[in-house]
Amino acid sequence: MRGRTPLAVAFLTVLILFSVSNPCAYADLAVGTVIDKTNFQEIEGMIPDPVLNWVKKGDGTITIGEVPYNPDDYLPPPAKKYWESNKGKYDVDADGLLVDVKTGKLPEFVDGMPFPELDLEDPKVGAKIMYNKHYYSYAVGPIQVDFQVKWVGRKTGFERETKMDYWTYCLDGYPPAREESNPEQVEMHSLIIALAPFDIKGTNILLWRYRNDRLDSTFAYVPAIRRVRRMSPANRSDAFLGSDFCVDDAWGYGGKINAFTWKLVKKADQYVPFFPGPPIKLSKNDVGEWYSVPEGRNIPYGFETEGWQGAPWWPQGLIYVKRPTYILECEAKDKYYNYGPQLLWVDAGVFTPTYKVITDRSNSYWKTEWQCLDVLESGDKSYQTSGLGNMMAFDDRSEHGCVIVLIHPKNSTRYLAQHDRNDFSLGGFQKLCK
Repeated sequence: MRGRTPLAVAFLTVLILFSVSNPCAYADLAVGTVIDKTNFQEIEGMIPDPVLNWVKKGDGTITIGEVPYNPDDYLPPPAKKYWESNKGKYDVDADGLLVDVKTGKLPEFVDGMPFPELDLEDPKVGAKIMYNKHYYSYAVGPIQVDFQVKWVGRKTGFERETKMDYWTYCLDGYPPAREESNPEQVEMHSLIIALAPFDIKGTNILLWRYRNDRLDSTFAYVPAIRRVRRMSPANRSDAFLGSDFCVDDAWGYGGKINAFTWKLVKKADQYVPFFPGPPIKLSKNDVGEWYSVPEGRNIPYGFETEGWQGAPWWPQGLIYVKRPTYILECEAKDKYYNYGPQLLWVDAGVFTPTYKVITDRSNSYWKTEWQCLDVLESGDKSYQTSGLGNMMAFDDRSEHGCVIVLIHPKNSTRYLAQHDRNDFSLGGFQKLCK
């Protein structure tokens, strides 16, 4: 880990105090209360300080709400099934790797989520929370996600939009994968496929993540040269396709757990963003996939709202729900990583990050990411899970942000997606790209 100067330590201490302090003593705010620049003090300490500052200067407002369900009930089926049997079964070793308690070695396979019990005094609890976060996403099974990325500047407004697909093929956490051959100990495969506009179409990225301490293998297909090129793991902190997100920003944190140190700052009630309304419906198609039916669900942004006087990247129509939250401090072990220490807010029920406050390598505040939560279920409730409605990263230095739109009438997510595993091999990837 990089050494910290006394000034950097002082800054991080102030950032943590301002971000997680609670002068309001966790007072409940009435449903329907609108927090704006006239009454921002009412929510101080219950959202990250940069978000509070945006409200304070009139970039947007926060509406306190409630959802007609208990988000904690929306664990994917394998997580529920193995919740009890996984108690006390796994641990994290000194290198940050997941191990079997009995052997002290890498488990042969993990069904569902590995840490149903968390001791907040355990020095390894931060890493365990993050393993739950990763394995939650594996337990939902293979998925295919439609999404758009929108570039938005404070002064320029809307700039451009890209259309993308995200595929996963999990080989751990999802019980049916136990029967698959996995000699290389792959944890999951993923694909990012650029669909539009023309200047990036076909710029596809393939990831192989390993269950052991082996670094990720990442490959990119570059249409201009019609070749697949291997990427360095060090590129994970670089901007993704020129956006305000880096690769590791995906879903709050998308890197390997053992690549970072994780420290629990505290567990506290916080107000976090949700899509309003009932759970999104899932329907089953002819091949057995569950696909989302948004039915008009949409969150417009400031630049899409006539007469809006706040920031053009501010989301309209979200509600903020009081939720128990783990607040983690994390830092990359790689001294050349572009980010310094970060603070990550993780929902304590569904283990999904909601906010991330990011510093640079000199430990000065840089930018903030937030994500809104939603839940999905089939009509018979046999398949339930939570998901993300959208993501946003805003760089306070350049006054520029990017929005990722996931839940939208024109988008659908497929769960238990019937992918061909060969598409995630190097040869299959080359064929897929051409």
